[in-house]
Amino acid sequence: MNKLTKILFSAITSVMLVTSAFAGEFAVTGGVKTTYTILSNSGTVGTHGVGKGIGLSNEFSLSASGELDNGMTWSYAQDIDGATVQDDANLAIGTDYGTFKVCISECGLSTKYSFDNSAYGVGSDNGYGGGAAAGTTMQYGSNISSYNNVQYHAPADILPFSMTFKAASTVGGAGGTANDSVHSVVGTKTVGDMTQYAVTMAPIDGLSLAASYYIMDAAGNIGARQENEGGSYSANYSMGPVSLGYGETLHAPSQRMSTASTTAKTNYYDNNAFSLGFAVNDALSVSYTEENSEKKTKATSVANAVTRTAVEMEIETIDLAYTVGGMTLSVSNSETKNASYIEGDDVTETIVAMSMAF
Repeated sequence: MNKLTKILFSAITSVMLVTSAFAGEFAVTGGVKTTYTILSNSGTVGTHGVGKGIGLSNEFSLSASGELDNGMTWSYAQDIDGATVQDDANLAIGTDYGTFKVCISECGLSTKYSFDNSAYGVGSDNGYGGGAAAGTTMQYGSNISSYNNVQYHAPADILPFSMTFKAASTVGGAGGTANDSVHSVVGTKTVGDMTQYAVTMAPIDGLSLAASYYIMDAAGNIGARQENEGGSYSANYSMGPVSLGYGETLHAPSQRMSTASTTAKTNYYDNNAFSLGFAVNDALSVSYTEENSEKKTKATSVANAVTRTAVEMEIETIDLAYTVGGMTLSVSNSETKNASYIEGDDVTETIVAMSMAF
């Protein structure tokens, strides 16, 4: 009997400990996508990675949530990407006064793609993206999700027209590459703090408006530097199966603009885009998206003669997507004019994708 009692006591204790440790809800979500890509140059210049290839990517998200005894809520999420690297984490505490978040390379507030209604994805954010490397793709500016940051989200339904307000700031500067959910310390401060704000609203049925702004403080000789700042605004209207969106973005990268230089430096990027989506039925959707980005540059000679130039990149994307159950089959074709902001570098990219969600 004593032995049986000990066994029962041990079993009950184990259940109580497990129940206490996992009092909140826990979930695992994610997806896997395989792609077949065809990339070719159709312009007068350019030799960017032309050819064909296949790819396979996946990402898992671990999430947990619960409620405290005082009525406050909490939630935590951690992503695990294709390289089995744990990153993109965030912890949120919900109160009557709003939500407070700590984000590790996560929680972007940019509204640069709020215009998008594409069936597969906006052209500048998929595959080639208009350039052969990160610095040559179509430029929409910075997003605070690139850094570790803290955020405040105003309570829902306290502002008119279903308006939301969010604010975020980095801690200790936006420089460095540390990405750790336990600790992160930025060493030499090469980039100042970044602050970002976002506002959305829905004044009438079917219409959504969005705007965001960010600024990254300069470091070093502030008087001789152009600060990294920019913002986006957009409108998106849906009526039945049709959705139409339009957006604009201005992005000024950090530069030392006052020093004499025969090499042209970027003043800013001026972007505009529109996207048209049509849901043929519950399973099939098609879309057309056009993005334009004008790169404004300036060169100053030793004699203080200023030369200004501009080149416009354009991406036209046609998408088709068919969903059955948890699987989506997609075809995306993007035509890029002046890829990488180089005159005469025209690129065509076709992506055939199969995505599985779970």
